[in-house]
Formats: sequence, C-alpha cells, structure tokens
Amino acid sequence: MSRQKKLDKMEVIELAAERPKPEFFFRNARAAGKVIFETEDLVIGYDQGRPLSKPINLRMERGEKIAIVGTNGIGKTTFLKSVLGLIKPLSGKAKLGDYLYPGYFEQEMGASENSCIEEIWETFPAFSQYEVRSALAKCGLTTKHIESKVKVLSGGEQAKVRLCKLLNVETNVLLLDEPTNHLDVDAKEELKRALQEYKGAILLVCHEPEFYEQVADQIWNMEEYSLLQ
Repeated sequence: MSRQKKLDKMEVIELAAERPKPEFFFRNARAAGKVIFETEDLVIGYDQGRPLSKPINLRMERGEKIAIVGTNGIGKTTFLKSVLGLIKPLSGKAKLGDYLYPGYFEQEMGASENSCIEEIWETFPAFSQYEVRSALAKCGLTTKHIESKVKVLSGGEQAKVRLCKLLNVETNVLLLDEPTNHLDVDAKEELKRALQEYKGAILLVCHEPEFYEQVADQIWNMEEYSLLQ
C-alpha cells in the first residue's frame, strides 16, 4: 500500500512516439517523347492583367532535371501552371510534347474536409484500406495523422499527403512547386534521394539551393524574364 501511494504521487512521463521515417519511390511510366515542352514568346500573368514576364522561349527535353529559381512573387508558380495549361498565358504559347505522364505537386491546396484515408481513396478507389494506410505510412505519417482530417494537419503533414498521391501514379515528368516547404529534415533528405534516382524529367520550383543543386542539372532563373524588378 505504501509503495502504491508513492507510485500514485509520481508524475507519469510519456515517451514521445517515434516518428516513422518516410520512404519515397516515384513510379516510372513509359518514356516520354524527346521534347517535354517548348514555349514560344510566352508571356505569363493572370486574367489579362499586368504581364509578369518578358516573352519566354524555353525548351525542356526528356530526362532533364531543371530547377526554377528566383525571388518570391516573381512568377515561378504562374510559369509552371502556364506550361501545364492550368492558366492561359497573356500571349505566346506553351506546347507540351508527346507521351507525357505528368505528375504535379501543388504548393498549396484548399482545405479538405476528408480524412487522410478518404483523400487517398478518392484518388485511388481500387486500393484496399490496408494499401491506403500503408501508402500514407510510407510517407512518414502516423496512425493518428492517417485517421485525422487533412485540414487539421500541419503544413508538412499535408505535404506528405499530397506526395502520397504523386508517388502512387506512374509518371515520366514531375512538375514540383516548392515541395520542400514545411517538410522536416528526414523527409527532405528522402525526397532528394528519390528525385536523384527518378528516371523521368523534373521541373522543380525551389528556393533552397542546398536541395535543388543536388537534384537539378540545369537552373532557370526567372528573374531574367521578370518585369517586376
């Protein structure tokens, strides 16, 4: 009884649950055509408003890994979306190549009411619950994260859910908009390794030289084309 009373008075110390280490492996689709995309006097901007750039003439070929850099607000995301056809250019055009299986990682997404499980199931309805949970766990998410709503997760955890979608489709070109934002050190290192091993082309918007310099074989500085300076 004496010992029990002492035990009852003791402060309970909870050990922090170990965070699972992510494992990223991008799935490769068949080879793309020689040209991934080519721009012809592309002028980017929104809704016929003020142009963000001078005419841009750039070309990307199969297997190239290119980083897009420059200060915030200069039009890096707008360029990426214009190339994909998600935004109409103010003038000029961006022509996509043949046999492309693109994978697009958006910097931010609207708040989803789905749980993480529901979010992945919507994209991959043929997956079993085990496959959905396993895919999310491989991205470094705990059981608690996996069963939570996406909107209550931290920025880094939400990024891992978006990466989970990308990792489970076959691609031959990745278009990544600030994928390292909010990621922890382990996830960044694992993402860097996975991108270095990826066989397809990569167009990467990034502001961290220590990351993109070890992934990209070319660097495009959007400040060279910007009208905002």
